[in-house]
Amino acid sequence: MRSGKRQQGMAYLWMLGVLAVMILLLGRAVEVDITQGERLRERLLLQVGGEYRRAIESYVQAPGGNGQYPRKLEDLLQDPRFPVAVRHLRRLRPDPETGGEWALLRGPDGALVGVASNSARAPHKRTGFDTADADFEGKPTLAEWRFIYQAGAPAPVQPLPATGSPAKSAVAF
Repeated sequence: MRSGKRQQGMAYLWMLGVLAVMILLLGRAVEVDITQGERLRERLLLQVGGEYRRAIESYVQAPGGNGQYPRKLEDLLQDPRFPVAVRHLRRLRPDPETGGEWALLRGPDGALVGVASNSARAPHKRTGFDTADADFEGKPTLAEWRFIYQAGAPAPVQPLPATGSPAKSAVAF
């Protein structure tokens, strides 16, 4: 009878060991999933932030706009300087990292010059940014990724598409 209880005890210990290994593997899988989600949100932040930067550039460079910057994000949807609808952005999108509003970056005169995330999370991406985002390298938080358009600054060089077709207009978001 004693050997039967010993075998049951060993089976119980084996089951506890297997359960512990499964919990460790599940914890690692959840960690990888969280990291992948954060990396995806960073890519979306770069994409959407770049759209806002290009929309502000389009607003400033609009013929007849006198180089003025927008006062608010809604001005990018419908440019108030013109009687005919001029759209520099199709729709306002939330900050992909927080899901909320953007931090609005303003110039000395209060005009909107860019946007930034409100996230204090450290980015996974540290290097390998496009020319327009090169100053993001080494920034300790996503909030320091500032999507700013400065008139007169050299425009980043955009490579031509591989097909040789013309690049899309910066206004067509």
